[in-house]
Amino acid sequence: MMEATIAAERLLGVPGGIEVDEDQVKLWTDLIRMNGYVILENALPLALIERMRDRFDQLLSERAAAEPSNRGVNRYQMYLPFEEPFAHPLVYEHPLVLRILERLMGSDLICTYFASDTPMPGADYQRVHSDTRLLFPESTLSLPCYGAVLNIPLVDATEENGSMEIWPGGSHLNPGQLEMAQLAPLMRSERANMRAGSILLRDLRMWHRGTPNRGARSRPNMALVYTRAWYRFEQRPFEIRRSIYDGLPEHVKRMFRFNTILSE
Repeated sequence: MMEATIAAERLLGVPGGIEVDEDQVKLWTDLIRMNGYVILENALPLALIERMRDRFDQLLSERAAAEPSNRGVNRYQMYLPFEEPFAHPLVYEHPLVLRILERLMGSDLICTYFASDTPMPGADYQRVHSDTRLLFPESTLSLPCYGAVLNIPLVDATEENGSMEIWPGGSHLNPGQLEMAQLAPLMRSERANMRAGSILLRDLRMWHRGTPNRGARSRPNMALVYTRAWYRFEQRPFEIRRSIYDGLPEHVKRMFRFNTILSE
C-alpha cells in the first residue's frame, strides 16, 4: 500500500497554502492511474474530524430512527448537509487533493456528490461493484480516468469495523462488461485500513465492496465525487443554500455549478 503523509497542523486554515513537491504529486497521480487509488495519511486535522463525527452521529441516529437501512442490512447511504462542520474548505477543496485531481482529469473539475456510506454493527458484505457505468461497455478499450471518489473515514477504518475491500492494480481499467462476482474471488484484493484524518482517493471505476462491521459502533465514511465537467455522476446532485453558495470563492462556485442552489 502506497501512503502519503502530511502533517495536519500545516493545513489548518490555509487552503491553497501548502507546499508539496510536484514530483510527489505526479507520483500520487500516477498511482491512481495505474493502481486505482492512493491514501493520504494525516491529511485532515483531528479536531475537524471530531466535529464532523459528532454531528454525523447525531444525523445518522435520527435517520436510523426514521427509516430502514438503504444499502443492505445495517448499512446506510446518507446525503450530508452542505454546512458546517462538513462544508469545510479542507473537505471539498483540499489543496493537495485538487492538485492531484487536476493533474489526473484537468482543471475544469465538478463535484456533484456530498454524502456518506456507513456500516453499522451487524452490517455484512456488499456485492463487489464499481461506482459508475462504463462509457463504452461494448468496447475493450481502457479509458483515462473521468471520475474519482474522495473518502474520509471519521473513525479509524479497521478489519473489525468493516474497512472497504478494494481490487487495485487494474479493476478500474476493466475492458467492457466483466462478471465481477466470478472474477473478484480470483483476483488480489486488499483492505483500505486507515486512520481517521486520512483521505482515500480512488478511481470511480475501481471494484470494491463494504465488509462486515463486527465492532461496537458505526464506521462513518464521507464520500465526495469529482468528475470531468462533461460527465454526470449517477447519484443526484447535492443541495447548497444560496447564502452559502454566494460566499464561496469563484473557483469553488464553478466546481459546484451543477448542484441545486436553494433559495433561502
